[in-house]
Amino acid sequence: MSSSTTAAASVPSKNATAIAAAAMASKINAARAYAQAQNVIAAKHFAAAMAGFIGLFAIFHWSRFLYSRYASKTIKDSKIMKGQVSIARLTRHVLNHPAPYFKSIGHALVVIVYLLINVVVTVTGNIDWTSQIGIAKRCGWLAFSNIAFITFLALKNTPLAYLTGFSYESLNPLHQAAGYTTVTYVFLHLILESAYMSKFNELFVLTEQEQVYGIVAGCGMFIILVSAICLRSIRYEIFYLIHIAMYAVIIVTAALHRSDITKQALYAILVAGAMWGSDRILRACRVLWYSYDNRAIITPLPHGGTRIKLSRAPSRAIPGNHCFLWIPQIRLIETHPFTIVNCSPSSLELVISAYDGFTNDLHNYALKNPGVTLRASVDETEEFDTQAYH
Repeated sequence: MSSSTTAAASVPSKNATAIAAAAMASKINAARAYAQAQNVIAAKHFAAAMAGFIGLFAIFHWSRFLYSRYASKTIKDSKIMKGQVSIARLTRHVLNHPAPYFKSIGHALVVIVYLLINVVVTVTGNIDWTSQIGIAKRCGWLAFSNIAFITFLALKNTPLAYLTGFSYESLNPLHQAAGYTTVTYVFLHLILESAYMSKFNELFVLTEQEQVYGIVAGCGMFIILVSAICLRSIRYEIFYLIHIAMYAVIIVTAALHRSDITKQALYAILVAGAMWGSDRILRACRVLWYSYDNRAIITPLPHGGTRIKLSRAPSRAIPGNHCFLWIPQIRLIETHPFTIVNCSPSSLELVISAYDGFTNDLHNYALKNPGVTLRASVDETEEFDTQAYH
């Protein structure tokens, strides 16, 4: 056979190979696009489920509030309403009972429902269970979705106080459960993606810039996890500072990890960052506002107590609610939550027990300088007025 005939025969062969490669690439791109669409749907389902869950609490809370405030005596005395009120009170009584590892049965049920929502959203929809990368991507999307959710729960000026009657403090058990869930999703995402790349000898992909950002975000999650386990109960202030610093790192690096806004994963991080930033700005503005012409008289009390009496009180402050106290001479860049003991338009009183950190330093300062007046300020928390029910 002549060389010209051989060359002619090789041309169709090369064309066939190129066509097959193009077809395979098109098939892979279509599969990725479909998986991307399914993950977007899963994230929307998660958001809708959590919104619906919160909506149920809001309906119950506001129905109870409106009934207590505006229902006429005739309606309250009717047999139907008395029966419903009795059932509601019995339910609340049962849910308020303590549960192992939780403050109450109600807290436990809320956490269980939250976990079930995550499991259902994770396993539903079309996922390629034969491929580690499909599961890894779904875990990544749920991690992003949960970052937005835990940010919402952590807001000190939370809309949930008005919607459901729960303050940020009462939401803390769910915030912790959501935090551990988010860390789990992040670790699964990292492990499964790394295993998939190792399987096809593509670990070099992990050195790409956007992947490095993702690894840094994962390291931030790991540091938060370790500090929560090791420091939260013994050195809360250190834990809190680590928590805030690592959260900022996570938000920035997670956004850079998935910076292509057309793929929509970035939306969750942008929403989380916007909520957190707005909350911080609002709190800072309030602290500055209430710091104007505000002073605190600090008096030591027996058994490690300290009385704080401020000359200005937030307009909506009521005894039993919380406020964040700022005394720059004790801690320049820290505010700490305490329960209001007494307040009037011209004063606010707190009684603080000394434990460690800020409270211990405050008490020691009061012992050395009894009756001293220091510059101070407060930031009121967004809490629903429970007195409306009485």
